[in-house]
Amino acid sequence: MVKTLGQIMLYVRDLDENAKFWKEKMGFERVEKVAWLDGDYIYIVSPLMNSEVQFVLQNKTKIEKLSPELNLQTPSVMMQTENIDKLYQRLIKNGVKANPIVEIKGLRFFNFSDNEDNYFAIKEV
Repeated sequence: MVKTLGQIMLYVRDLDENAKFWKEKMGFERVEKVAWLDGDYIYIVSPLMNSEVQFVLQNKTKIEKLSPELNLQTPSVMMQTENIDKLYQRLIKNGVKANPIVEIKGLRFFNFSDNEDNYFAIKEV
């Protein structure tokens, strides 16, 4: 039985710049560069050091060559925050491309994109 999610793979063209986005613009606490055996590397990023779920940033060009059958599109990910207005203002100040906050049936959320135009969403809980 599956008990939790662990890691979500995000395939990006520029690992270093994407890791920088999550650290500097999004404020993620964990941005860890991990070496592979072949000399390449990945990044593990998460909003908190002890988050159960993490993003693993992988080299999209390399994975396309190794496994062309894989779907490397960005998954639809909904993150959560307790103060959406404060987070939204901080992200805008940090230069993150974000759409306005919307409310549908009491649910407040907005979406934003990383530096490679991959879109994610954040909802208020």
